[in-house]
Amino acid sequence: MPLENKIEQLKDCDLNLLIALSVLLKEAHVTKSAKELGLSQSAMSQILKRLRLMFEDPLLVKSHNGMTLTNKANTIKLELKPILNRVLTILEGDTFNPATAQGRIRVMMNDVLAQMCIAELIAELDQHAPGIELEYMTQQTEGFKMLRRGHLDLIVGFYDSVPKPIRSQVIAKYPWQLVTLDNSAPEYIDMLNNGYHIIEESPFKLLRYQYQEHNQIHMINALKTINAEDASYSMTSGSLSTLTQAMTAPCTIMLLPHYSVRIFEHHQVEDFIWLGDTIELELKCCWNEHNRNLELQKWFRKLLSSILIKQLGDTTS
Repeated sequence: MPLENKIEQLKDCDLNLLIALSVLLKEAHVTKSAKELGLSQSAMSQILKRLRLMFEDPLLVKSHNGMTLTNKANTIKLELKPILNRVLTILEGDTFNPATAQGRIRVMMNDVLAQMCIAELIAELDQHAPGIELEYMTQQTEGFKMLRRGHLDLIVGFYDSVPKPIRSQVIAKYPWQLVTLDNSAPEYIDMLNNGYHIIEESPFKLLRYQYQEHNQIHMINALKTINAEDASYSMTSGSLSTLTQAMTAPCTIMLLPHYSVRIFEHHQVEDFIWLGDTIELELKCCWNEHNRNLELQKWFRKLLSSILIKQLGDTTS
């Protein structure tokens, strides 16, 4: 077929469907493919219909074991992945140079982490990658879905598990622990440790971070230390820095990473009373391996990780 005829044929195709096709052929399951791409099942079914029209083939057919790829689909599967990888290579170029790179990096993390690294991060970008714009988003419950859909480039947080197909890398481990500024806390804990139960309920007002990233069993075990595992929370917030400031109120207590207290302006480190055992949690950087600009993302991920390690270095285990 002459080249001009091939170009005309390509004009009638939505090449974005090839990404969905790659996932469908890998999973051979509409629901699983929809979940991986962050789409609804009905939307995924509509995409499959369009693909069947495009290739003039059923692609996936029902069988006693679920769905099976047709012969044409198996052929496409073998050829499609290297094609998509080649397209990514062309888009990224042969070499990546941050000094000439253009684009936007969208990163999500809790506000305390952001406060501690943002100034150095902006300075580094200004010096080494002036064409890169930084967009920061506070932590949200829909973060991983946004990452799968390409609305984010990176998420940094303390996650026990990361959903597929999101990739993750451990930056370092940092200690979390119950903390308060109330001087009556040690006396109360001593009473519990010595078997005295004069006070049936904990006198403390509990504060909770809304986007607690790690397993809640850590919180439950920590609250047992102050006999408050069944207590209700007096305040819940999606802002970790707001909760940290709320600790200046009397009888407040919460589970915090050790480095969080460094954002206080009017309290010294020795003012904080840490209760119970420390919990070592992994700070992870998470990304979507199907990101359209993997080289830029990889470079920024390395930069951000190095800054966080340096900023929080005195709290590493």
